[in-house]
Amino acid sequence: MPSETFLPRIHSVFYAIFDVKQGPKIVYQVPEGLIATSPAGLSSLSAASSPKSSTVALEGEAPRPSSRQVSSPPHPSSNRVLFDFGDISKYVIPSNPLCGRLVICATRNHRIIGFPVSILGSEYKRNYFRFNLCFVFERAADLSCYKPIVRKVSRVLAACEEESMFLSSPQSSPAMHAILEQLYEDLNSYSETSIPIDAFNSIELKIFPFYPNPPPVKDWQVPLALINLKSRVEDNWDLTVKKVCEHINGINHVRRIAQLADCDLQLTRQAVAHLLYYQVIMTVDIFQYSNMYTLRKNVQWLADEPHVKDECGPYVTKPGKPIPDWPKLLHLYSRLKPGKTVFEWMESHNVHDLGVDVRRFTSFGVIKAE
Repeated sequence: MPSETFLPRIHSVFYAIFDVKQGPKIVYQVPEGLIATSPAGLSSLSAASSPKSSTVALEGEAPRPSSRQVSSPPHPSSNRVLFDFGDISKYVIPSNPLCGRLVICATRNHRIIGFPVSILGSEYKRNYFRFNLCFVFERAADLSCYKPIVRKVSRVLAACEEESMFLSSPQSSPAMHAILEQLYEDLNSYSETSIPIDAFNSIELKIFPFYPNPPPVKDWQVPLALINLKSRVEDNWDLTVKKVCEHINGINHVRRIAQLADCDLQLTRQAVAHLLYYQVIMTVDIFQYSNMYTLRKNVQWLADEPHVKDECGPYVTKPGKPIPDWPKLLHLYSRLKPGKTVFEWMESHNVHDLGVDVRRFTSFGVIKAE
């Protein structure tokens, strides 16, 4: 089942410092109360709570378990608490060797990404000032697109601190709460933000989605367009990509497309890979009547989504034929089973008499089940 949002949602944003009396502490967090910070949170362990190991990863390294066993108990003032700050404080405000590096740590259900900064200076009580502005996401979230965001925010704030003591001054530090609120709201809602800090500094951010490298393209794979490619073609496009797009119809496989477009096979594979990279097509195996298909666990989502009901009938029905109702089409999908070929399935359920284009019927199911 596809995710509801393309970019990972921020669950919380918090600003932490190293306090000379209390050690690492959260100064501001948005939304309030989601991260337990009081000592009472450590003593309210639930009988059902089980210990776990937090994990930490530096940029370019795989996560490794912490040597300290920790548990995240419910916070007494909130049943929506994400975790206890004490579990991760030594990674949020780390020792000097980890400062100036992207640090990602994880609890049981969440991942926290930050860029701790240590600023040296005789004006500070310990001759240094350490801070970190962190973002909290679900543990399974892909944080690739947020890495440059976190770096930039910390570097802008560090520059403000070095120029005017924006963070450490009691007069200006309360402005951080408004900055956190705008980061949380704007990045979740618009994937960009513009936050003026003073006359010379501002935080200008825009999140660009991170596209993973596509898998190798095989000659027998059939590209399926997820958008109207022909309407998107522009004059400045690569010639091979333009010619390949003309022959992507959900039927032609890669080798056949190369022949029809009169293009080199390797260049055709690269063009298809380029379209896969931008997620405007997907690939499936060649349709054959000897193929076998079966249902996946997310068939319930397929059955309940209103837009699937509206799209399926017009897409899978042959021109000039009446469109079967959705329960009938859903019943046909439910009859696809391991051990039964498409030809046998067609014969068993008189699919030809219903005016259903079997090739489009199966491709629609494959697309929606991805």
